[in-house]
Amino acid sequence: MACSRCGCAACAGTGDARRPSYGRRLERRGDVKRFFSLSAVQGIAAERGVRGDLLEELERVVTLEWEQFDAVLGLHGRAGCQDDLRRFSAYRCAQYLAFPHGLIPRVLAELEQAELSGRNLVEEKYARMMAATDSAEFNRTWANALPLTSPVKRGALRQLRKLLAPVLAQAARELPQAHRHARPDVSSAGTVSALDYFLAELEGYSLSTVFYLRDELAHPGTGANPIESSYVLAARLLEATEVGA
Repeated sequence: MACSRCGCAACAGTGDARRPSYGRRLERRGDVKRFFSLSAVQGIAAERGVRGDLLEELERVVTLEWEQFDAVLGLHGRAGCQDDLRRFSAYRCAQYLAFPHGLIPRVLAELEQAELSGRNLVEEKYARMMAATDSAEFNRTWANALPLTSPVKRGALRQLRKLLAPVLAQAARELPQAHRHARPDVSSAGTVSALDYFLAELEGYSLSTVFYLRDELAHPGTGANPIESSYVLAARLLEATEVGA
């Protein structure tokens, strides 16, 4: 949810994914490990109660997402943001630190299962985003290629949208400058909204993971706004990892 506006080809829609070489995957893993080894990153995560095994799980989640993102081929080729580890890691960490932390091990399990079955969940996310930004291209390339979404999961995703819409509106009121730099509120040709982006991501997960997040957001424990938190955390992570910081 903290992800900035992006007009890159990889985010506008995808072509076929390719599996990077083992050496390439090791290189990407090393990049993420260096990010998570920074004391500033560990300190921000610890403030949110993410440390030890849970922090290791978060690192593994971001590593797998980074590797899968590397394999996505945009409609117009590779995009520059696919090599921007710092921003990618900051935005992904901010999201997981801001939302219920039980999502971290659940998403890790989803990604590991996807690896075993040969699925690229990041590619599928961008393909689903295309349904909101370029429906004709989506129908031509992806409509019949993605795993089917059950009516029950579609209903749960609608419930999540209903829960998150006022949260997003509140974040826009409380942090207008940060909100202007985030994804827009409404999808349009070539540009996906914040909620369409997030729900496209969640749609690739199992029903139990979708139910978990829906139920957690329906009964918030602290009252904190996770979208506002993700804005703040992303900015802090980017500042803390800036060269020379």
